[in-house]
Amino acid sequence: MKDRRLKVGYVGVAFGSYYADEHDQYGRAIDGLGRLADEMDFDLVAIDSGIEDLEAAREVAARLSSERIDFLMLQAAACASGELLEPLAQVAPRLGLWATPEPVLEGSIQLHSLVSINHYASIIRRYLRERGTPFKWFYGHIDEPDTDRRLRVTISALQGIKTMASARIGWIGGISPGFYNMQFEEANLRARFGTTIGHHTIAEIVERARAVDDREAVSVVGHATRIATEVTAPSLGMDRNARIYLALGQLIESEGYDALAVQCWPSFQDDFHVAPCMAYSLLGSEDGLAVSCEGDVPGAVSMLLMNAMSPVHGSSTLLDLTTVDFEADAALLWHCGVSPRHFGGENGIRWVDHVTLGRKSDVRYGVSGDLRFAPQNTTIAYAGDEFSEMFIATAEVVETGRAGFDGTRGWFSHFRLNGEPIELIDLVNTSVVQGHEHHFAVAQGDLSSELAEVAAWLGMRTTRPVPMRDYLQVDGLNT
Repeated sequence: MKDRRLKVGYVGVAFGSYYADEHDQYGRAIDGLGRLADEMDFDLVAIDSGIEDLEAAREVAARLSSERIDFLMLQAAACASGELLEPLAQVAPRLGLWATPEPVLEGSIQLHSLVSINHYASIIRRYLRERGTPFKWFYGHIDEPDTDRRLRVTISALQGIKTMASARIGWIGGISPGFYNMQFEEANLRARFGTTIGHHTIAEIVERARAVDDREAVSVVGHATRIATEVTAPSLGMDRNARIYLALGQLIESEGYDALAVQCWPSFQDDFHVAPCMAYSLLGSEDGLAVSCEGDVPGAVSMLLMNAMSPVHGSSTLLDLTTVDFEADAALLWHCGVSPRHFGGENGIRWVDHVTLGRKSDVRYGVSGDLRFAPQNTTIAYAGDEFSEMFIATAEVVETGRAGFDGTRGWFSHFRLNGEPIELIDLVNTSVVQGHEHHFAVAQGDLSSELAEVAAWLGMRTTRPVPMRDYLQVDGLNT
């Protein structure tokens, strides 16, 4: 069984000559962390009394190490000795250094907490630098908004990292022809995220699909029809997509996969005379499972990571940056018809013939989704360049008065890259000049802080903007 539950430790340190006990530093911290653990669904291992000397620090470090915690919140409940840090910093792979404000601002100093956190950070950076312990510092009480917000970002990011560390992705059929820019080394994926890959052929899925019980396929077609506003795709395509949906579900269950990257063309057309977009869309909307099309494994990684950190039900999706409308200051992010229906809000999904395959012939390939995204806030991300770089943007889906191209799509505007506003042309320039992989994972809501923290914990760089210029720009170096 996969151990996905995040385990957070807490310990407070202080000299006895200060007033940590008198100001209930330990009780207030543990109560607040306990409430957050219940709400965000993680385990808390808390030391309920303060640590004053090295012997006690070593004993507590041994106890916490046996608990195999993922993250230690080390609170300077008051001023504390620097020698306490070294054993405690070895307890977990990631560390939080926590200071709290002074209860009074005149007279006898009560806590002197902030100076100890500064002291500890300096020791880590200078004295313990070879150990490379990553840390994030916090200032404020657990029940104060700024501290609460920053800690929630950390917990969500670490939950995403922990999910990825034991995740398995099914890679079916490899990448679509010519998509060399999405090739990757599995060793790099394991080294960065801990995620592993299982390999399968399209023929294996087609064989499973053909063996699906007819009644189960009919049931899926009935459900897909009921949730759609219209169905114009041929019944054969609906049946085969239902069978692919069930076949992929069987594979997920038997292999323990958390996400899939599936080649959608040309093998499914050659082997089963169908486009499988509806099956992928249903897995995303009905089962909350990330399925990247065109065999894009980094795309599946990006989708799964955001799913693991998002409170929104249902999966993220994978889109192309297809065109721009400078009049509306918006870009159309689109794909052939794979997005889950929840992106449409009240805009219902239609099941139609595939929007590009077969359109210059008499051949009908089904089934694509036709869906206009509803206005909403979104996060756009991609773990690219052999999982060394994280593209992180946010944008709003807006109405422009134009429907956009048939398929699953939305007009995106008000872009921010790494939290900073960016002009539309500069965003496009950044993507092209730096050779971004041309797919973008899109999730509902704002996960940009969480993604930035994931990148920081895992040692990934984040995409830097390259403003548009009239001269040749080489990889953003001469901007």
